[in-house]
Amino acid sequence: MFATTLKQEYPEIEAVTRVMALPQVKRLFAAGNHKFYESSGLLVDSTFFSVFPLSFTHGVSVGSLDDRSSIVLSEEMAERFFGKQDPVGKQITLDQQPLLVKGVFQKNAKFHLQFNYLIPISAAQLPAQRMQSWVWQQFYNYAKLKNGTDVPALQAKFQKLVKERSAPFMNSKHGGNKPVFQRLADIHLYAANFKFDIPGHGNITYVRALTIIAIFILLIACLNFVNLATAKSMQRAKEVGVRKSIGAARQQIVLQFIGETVLLSYISIVFSAMLVKMLLPWLNQFTGKHISINLMTDPGILALLLLLGLVTGVFAGFYPALVLSAFKPVKVLKGSICSDVPGRAGRLRNTLVITQFTLSILLMISAIVVFKQVSYLHHKDLGFNKDEIMFFPMRGDNMSKNQETFKNSLLHVPGVSSVSIGYGFPGDAVAGDEIKSMQNGKWTQQSATQLMVDYDYIKTLDLKIIAGRGFDKAMQTDKDHAFVINETAVRELGFGSPEKAIGQKLAWNPWGASKPDSLKMGEVIGVVKDFHYKSLYDKVETAVLQIFPDAAWKVAVKINTAGMENTLQGVGKVWNTFSPEYPIEYNFLDESFEQMYYTEDKLKSLMWIFTGVALFVGCLGLFGLAAYTAERRKKEIGIRKVLGASTQSIVLLLSKNFVLLVVISLIIASPVAWFFMHNWLQNFAYRIDISWWIFALATLVALIIAFATVSFQAIKAALLNPVKSLRSE
Repeated sequence: MFATTLKQEYPEIEAVTRVMALPQVKRLFAAGNHKFYESSGLLVDSTFFSVFPLSFTHGVSVGSLDDRSSIVLSEEMAERFFGKQDPVGKQITLDQQPLLVKGVFQKNAKFHLQFNYLIPISAAQLPAQRMQSWVWQQFYNYAKLKNGTDVPALQAKFQKLVKERSAPFMNSKHGGNKPVFQRLADIHLYAANFKFDIPGHGNITYVRALTIIAIFILLIACLNFVNLATAKSMQRAKEVGVRKSIGAARQQIVLQFIGETVLLSYISIVFSAMLVKMLLPWLNQFTGKHISINLMTDPGILALLLLLGLVTGVFAGFYPALVLSAFKPVKVLKGSICSDVPGRAGRLRNTLVITQFTLSILLMISAIVVFKQVSYLHHKDLGFNKDEIMFFPMRGDNMSKNQETFKNSLLHVPGVSSVSIGYGFPGDAVAGDEIKSMQNGKWTQQSATQLMVDYDYIKTLDLKIIAGRGFDKAMQTDKDHAFVINETAVRELGFGSPEKAIGQKLAWNPWGASKPDSLKMGEVIGVVKDFHYKSLYDKVETAVLQIFPDAAWKVAVKINTAGMENTLQGVGKVWNTFSPEYPIEYNFLDESFEQMYYTEDKLKSLMWIFTGVALFVGCLGLFGLAAYTAERRKKEIGIRKVLGASTQSIVLLLSKNFVLLVVISLIIASPVAWFFMHNWLQNFAYRIDISWWIFALATLVALIIAFATVSFQAIKAALLNPVKSLRSE
């Protein structure tokens, strides 16, 4: 009712259209001798192209979706089935249902909706009570607003109206639907928090996080340069003294050194651009994107790189230029400036090292937390056994009409231990609907996840029954008058305990019933332990399991690992007996759950890569600084060795200051890392705790890396013959 009401009652609306995602299953298309599965299709209103005016290469958009037997195809899909011919007016079948091609559109890679075909919503023949419901919302509604519309005010008015009209159908305890207006340009990156949005969007949080990490690495590199440039400033002190003595102004020297740094920055950008060009194919494969960069055709990126080179060069070169240009010619040429260096410059170098390692340790702690959370997502007990379960949709009338015969045939395949046919398997599409429970002598309505199962669903998934029993074919009432609920339902429906829930009355409005007020009434016969049928982003909600064969369309086959290849072949033979016109396509249930965390897996990999780069860059600076320190204290080390100092004591002498700086960095980085990672973990309903050992591990790794980096130069200096060090004295 959202789209209809917006168009009829709000003058601010110019046009509306609805989009309904098809179940996430491939559909078999056929035209002539060509037969392929396609998965990216949408059900849409006939007004779709008035809101989204895509370009057509064949046919016209106007009226292309008026007839429920019509279909429009993308250029790619049209070419697969019809070659270079004009397909308009030709027939194509979808799961053996004939459709007439009315047009061919050009896909837009920047459009947040990606699809290969569109079918009118009218083709779904949804019941009138669904289309007019304020509770059942399966549509994505798009509204084209008139210029000057106050969007926040319009949203507030519409939310108030929806609340009023849906109130009679909702349980006040759980609220109702709250429509949110979102700009089309914001959908790709700012829709991650919308629970039921069409998948495939980006996440602005991850984009910002990776951007900040890239800035951290660049900042570490800049601090490295500042540190090493100031440390090595004495090597150019005489050059500055000579230039000043022959009349060079300080501003000229500052500009010279900043210019040199900017030039280095631009040379680095050239090499970076070449490296990015080489790594771009791997990056596209890694992310599943189609990123292309051409500096000649995209002046915006070129201008950004030029600006980045300038800003980086000025930022990194400004302080070293000030230090170098401040040298007094008389002192420099007399060689008496060395005594001025250790104080203020030494404190600056310590500060820069602390900053570098603070950023590196911050990334390291974050990477460990991400790794632990992603590992938790993949290995948490889900409350059911997802392993070795083959999963596929039923296809064809013969298979659908002979479910029991098909199921029994599968059970006779060697290696098959159990089979379940239903709608609402974990990791797959599940349906939200209302359930009525008897409270104080009257029916109370509440939202619930409806899992349409058969007698072997609980056995196949190995669900744990904690009270009552599961469905039993021997009990004739189980088909039409029995429900099994989860632990959350026991709490939400107010039954007190699993034992007290047994025998409680429930009722449900069956889908497709001839009368809108028809009720399936029955009792709770069992309670199962909560299990995760969605991702761990979502809390387990009220779930109701019931026998409802009319909705069954997915098959779960539990197979043994031994002889799996022969078992799969046997399942394929049974399939071909019932639906030879459809090629079998299947996956495994555990693969569906793995795919849920695709983004997090990529984030984990990127975090390790970026952390490694940050530590490497930081250690390069530490290595150079340690080399400079060892060189500056070469004579001191020589004297200590002559007086009997051991190699170990000299290594400790040169290393302890750097190790102390790393410890200070850890103290600063730990609370910052905890704050950001704690906030990130709030996105998950089920998450790890940030344990103390994560910080201890980061400390140990940072200390080992820092000590190894510094001790190399320290040992080298300690092993140097003191005669060579003191020869000039």
